[in-house]
Amino acid sequence: MKEFIIRKRGNYIQRTCRIEEELLDKLEELSYANNQSVNSIINACIRFALENIAKEE
Repeated sequence: MKEFIIRKRGNYIQRTCRIEEELLDKLEELSYANNQSVNSIINACIRFALENIAKEE
């Protein structure tokens, strides 16, 4: 399995989405532990998921 890496990126576009409370709690914990914004953590999670999504055959 690939390694999950949290890094800062630029060129953001603002969108609104709803996040389950339990997931947001975990994101905030990761944010604090890695000294990164919640936004950076969310982007890293989405990037990792999109790069590693399993394709149905």
